[in-house]
This record gives sequence, C-alpha cells and structure tokens, in this order.
Amino acid sequence: MTVTETFSHPQFSAHFHWQDGLLASIEVTPPAPATPATSPWGAELARVIRSLGPHPLAWPKLPLARHRVSAFAWEVLRSLARTVPPGTTTTYGELAQRLGTSPRAIGQVMARNPWPLLFPCHRVLARKGLGGYGPGLAIKAVLLRLEDAI
Repeated sequence: MTVTETFSHPQFSAHFHWQDGLLASIEVTPPAPATPATSPWGAELARVIRSLGPHPLAWPKLPLARHRVSAFAWEVLRSLARTVPPGTTTTYGELAQRLGTSPRAIGQVMARNPWPLLFPCHRVLARKGLGGYGPGLAIKAVLLRLEDAI
C-alpha cells in the first residue's frame, strides 16, 4: 500500500511517499497544503521540516526502501550526509575525489536520489554555479539560503 504525507514549510513542501511501511521517496515542491500525519514518524517529520534552517532538528531514523538505490549510490549518499552538514556545500568534483570516482557518477547519483532532504543533494554544487537539482534550481536556492549556505 502506498501512502503520501505532505509536510509544509513556509518556502516549500515535502511529500513523503511510503510504500509497505518503507520510505520510498521524498518529493520537494513549491508550498502546498499539508496533510494529516499518518505514519508513526509523521509528527516528528513535521517538526523537522518546520525547523529546517541553519540549525535543524535531526532527522529520525526512518525505514528506507534501500532497494531503490545501488550499493554505490548508497555509499555516495551516506558519505554526503556524513561529510556535508547544513550551512556547507561541496562540489561534484570534491565529493567524487573523496570517493574515488568521477564527478559525472556523483551527478547521476544526485539526480536519482530518492530522499533529497535526508541525503542533501542540494548541497552539491557545480564548480561554477548551482548545478542541477531535480525539484528545480529555485528550490535548491531556497534550501541553501535556509541553511545560510549561500
């Protein structure tokens, strides 16, 4: 069974898509109405979303649909979450160098990241500018400004 919960921040919304009790994906969009929290993590997720900024609350440990990403992608996403905290950025090239891979490979993982708020691909920039972002560059800029990263 698939269930979607929408949590609102004044500048964006986060749609958490649950499938069979696992978090399948998070979709970040322009602001939209929130829905009632239905998952066991709903109330805490709503608080975290509202707190996003330079000093956000920690994300709860969520059951992720890990089968959605390869072992390589999981390694990249975990490294990103561990090494690039709120308020900081890195480049595709810097992250690639840390992991011994190519910037293009990093870009492909970022483009397919199913959980963009948990594994903050908005903090990965091109060498000369913002680079890409699935939900759009305007939302990438909003998230970076919230974190005082730009």
